[in-house]
Amino acid sequence: MSAADYAWMASALCAQADPELWTEPGAGAVPKRICQRCPVRPQCAQHAAALEDTVGALAGIWGGTSRKQRRARQTEGAA
Repeated sequence: MSAADYAWMASALCAQADPELWTEPGAGAVPKRICQRCPVRPQCAQHAAALEDTVGALAGIWGGTSRKQRRARQTEGAA
């Protein structure tokens, strides 16, 4: 992938916040509120899905969803 493939990340609201919010165990409400307002939430969710397809489960909040929520969506999509 080229740098252009990741250009959307510059507009991500999470890039302007403490990265620990997205990875701390039990943290979820604050990052999810930030994600709700983020203009690149769909790109983030798509990126997370692609990463999970190649490297496995991701920890933290991606595209406004937790690992558990992403796993449930994958299960629903496979059914």
